[in-house]
Amino acid sequence: MSADPITMFAITATKTLMDIKESKKQSKIEQAKYEDKKKAAMERAKQEEDERIKDLKMAHAHNRAIMSGTGLSLDSSHFLNIQDQQTIQADKDITNIRVNLGYDINELSLNAQAAKSKRKHEVFGGWASIASQGYEYKNKKGLYTGQ
Repeated sequence: MSADPITMFAITATKTLMDIKESKKQSKIEQAKYEDKKKAAMERAKQEEDERIKDLKMAHAHNRAIMSGTGLSLDSSHFLNIQDQQTIQADKDITNIRVNLGYDINELSLNAQAAKSKRKHEVFGGWASIASQGYEYKNKKGLYTGQ
């Protein structure tokens, strides 16, 4: 026992349309997820930068306190060099944080684009499937009805 081609086409097309709708829904969810990950990465990098700057300020204050306790001048070239070296290292750390953030954002963007492309391919494939099935079932209808 077989169903007539029009009924089969309607069932298959309905399933494919539901798949297309679900794919579009999943695409929106995936894109939102990638945007959330980007925002979280940016926030995490900002917190790391702020923490590094805070640590640098604490180190400078600590060094000034030690130098004040020794009775030596805070304008000595050795002391200023120590402060400058800490500042240079902090700047390098902050640059690394920013480079890592750029890498993370770039990777997330590429993943988002790949997921979006995949979903578009699924949707196009769904529409192409409906069209080819319509043509196929149209031809089968002619055989079924004996025309």
